[in-house]
Amino acid sequence: MTDKLKQIFGPKCTAINVNGELTKFINVPTRQMKLCEAVNYSFKVPIMLNTNNLGCPGARRSIGFDSNDKKLAKEISEENNLSVKFIRTALQGIPVMNDISHINLGLPKCLENDLQPDLYIMYVQPFRITDLMHNLAKIAVKPLIPPYFLLSVCGNVFANCYTNQVVSISFGCPESRKYGGIGKNEIVVGLPFRVAENLLSYYDD
Repeated sequence: MTDKLKQIFGPKCTAINVNGELTKFINVPTRQMKLCEAVNYSFKVPIMLNTNNLGCPGARRSIGFDSNDKKLAKEISEENNLSVKFIRTALQGIPVMNDISHINLGLPKCLENDLQPDLYIMYVQPFRITDLMHNLAKIAVKPLIPPYFLLSVCGNVFANCYTNQVVSISFGCPESRKYGGIGKNEIVVGLPFRVAENLLSYYDD
């Protein structure tokens, strides 16, 4: 299914599975990475993230590895020159995942047959969004576009898409624009697996 999504939306599409055990090789980075950075790598190379190599405080909070919102809000506030109160309010609207041991990103076709993806993350050019929204309406799916730019890929897209099983759209955050490879003319889209299955029927030739 990843190949078909790439044909429709462009090459920046990654199939993601949570907690699944693989029978084939997957890269496990030894250095710490941001989740958005791993997403960008996974467009070409399969990667596994776990509590040892996921280094971004915002991502660790979204995945459920750390839970100190007060400390995180202070850090984000200082980095972005925004009030702590604003950050705390934003964090309240961003889901936190539970019981996550590891995340498999960039499953190629041979691994997708072994392990069903839970969701897809894509970097999509804006002109494709209108058609996407139109076809989502055909299957009565309303995408969520969170009002806050914080924790864009890791929280507003990945955690939200997985936890709430909703199509999630984000315009990126400073961190994901810098480290996650989001282009100037790209928007981040998260698709739950079942939604992607239904959606693709409207793109059949």
